[in-house]
Amino acid sequence: MTDVAGSSAKPQPVERFKPTSGQIVGYLGLALAVFTVGYVAVDVHTVTGVRVGLGAVFFAVVVWVTQLRPRATVYPRHVVLRNAVRDTHVPLEAVDEVSMGQVLSLWVGDTRYSCIGIGQSMRADVKARKRSSLDGSVGTSRWSELAQKAERANLDERAMTYQTFVVTRLEELVEAAKREHAREDTEPGTPRHVVAWPEVTVLAVSGLAFVVSLLV
Repeated sequence: MTDVAGSSAKPQPVERFKPTSGQIVGYLGLALAVFTVGYVAVDVHTVTGVRVGLGAVFFAVVVWVTQLRPRATVYPRHVVLRNAVRDTHVPLEAVDEVSMGQVLSLWVGDTRYSCIGIGQSMRADVKARKRSSLDGSVGTSRWSELAQKAERANLDERAMTYQTFVVTRLEELVEAAKREHAREDTEPGTPRHVVAWPEVTVLAVSGLAFVVSLLV
């Protein structure tokens, strides 16, 4: 597993994790915005029409950044957690833990890096927390831990949710990256944040244009 840093070739994704929520709302919102802009452009040639059209464009951008853009993509040596207007690049070998609550979280030491596009519903998250607390109160003997792990493994085999698959697959990729990094005998990489400037720019311009149209 090698990265191509320093090369002109862009590393190809190893795994793409789709959003677990918001897609239906997102695509319906975009369709509504496109319909509104088209209707205004064809039939409503007034100041009100301009305002409605600009509002629809701003609405479409908001829907894109909040519902459709957030996702996670794994590359040979790092994972990119895409959120609304900022991405986080986390080296796989630096990840200490992968967890799934209402959002997907990668832990590097005591620092958590999250992806809002992937997660469990609030109801499922509450159930998981209750189950975890009950497991901890039953007993902490080695046999109890093994029994609990075996039971969870059997449940996963019968019905693995997509969220479970994401965590399991990420843990596999993290372990593989750690083994590769151990052979290189170098320091782990450092997570970094990258602002999604195209989205920020379009969001700011469309929002400002809509506000100005209301004041005219």
